[in-house]
Amino acid sequence: MIIEKLKSKRDGLELELAIAEPKGEPIGIVQLVHGMSEHKERYYDFMNYLAQNGYICVIHDHRGHGASVKDPSHLGYFYTDDSSVIVDDVFQITEHLENKYPSLKIFIFSHSMGTLVSRNYLKEYEDHIDRIVLCGPPTENKFAGFAIFLTKISSIFHGKYKPNRFLNALSLGTYSKGFDGAADWVCANPDTIEAYKQDPLCGFTFTTNGFLNLFKLLKTAYEPRDWQPKNKNLPIFLIAGEDDPVIQGKEKFKGLERFLNSLGYNNIKSKLYKGMRHEILNEKDKEIIYEDVLNFLQADNISQN
Repeated sequence: MIIEKLKSKRDGLELELAIAEPKGEPIGIVQLVHGMSEHKERYYDFMNYLAQNGYICVIHDHRGHGASVKDPSHLGYFYTDDSSVIVDDVFQITEHLENKYPSLKIFIFSHSMGTLVSRNYLKEYEDHIDRIVLCGPPTENKFAGFAIFLTKISSIFHGKYKPNRFLNALSLGTYSKGFDGAADWVCANPDTIEAYKQDPLCGFTFTTNGFLNLFKLLKTAYEPRDWQPKNKNLPIFLIAGEDDPVIQGKEKFKGLERFLNSLGYNNIKSKLYKGMRHEILNEKDKEIIYEDVLNFLQADNISQN
């Protein structure tokens, strides 16, 4: 992996990114946008697979995650209450890639919270990418606005960098319902769960500021009034595990597809994977997802389900 650092154009925060390049002539670029309370290194295996198939792969640590913090104690703190900043961070990486590899098309693969960032990215920068994967996407929550209100109230009682366990229980507390362990909703693969629990850069609790950004991203991802698609034929691939609590069930998952259709996007494919949970890239049968994503990237066109 090639490690680079970029300073955010919005506030100067140093963002760390990793690049995997194929041995032969590259055929495209996959920009990865990771999820909540994790880090870029967890995607290296998937990136190496795509690189072996001809794609340059690039991922950065979101602000407040991994190496994109001013101090290790700042995990879960975004350094701003403006949720557009994390979206612009992703676009800054896109611009960096456009300058570095000007002849190649850029595709986005996003996971979980990363899909919220990416959906907001589509509102502003859709014309810079050629297709997008939304993996384990949080579905609509009508209480996002109320959650923002609660978060602002909660900030009175919580320190700047202090993990907010109240908001964590409010937003993620129900995910473990029906599973044996508190983190078992993440993946059905016990090896993944053990590694996740042992990793200090995974599963940390967001600060109040982090949750404010999260809830804002969730709310704006479902606001159609400021969303005017420029490329209604943009290929979109929605994927998730059938047992992923983040998607809130099959109907909510299909509801996301209907929402994107209502905006005008007409080139959407979706798939749920039986027996899999939230992190389908880390399940025992992950090669199935690897291959499906590769086929999506390589396809000349996408057919609706």
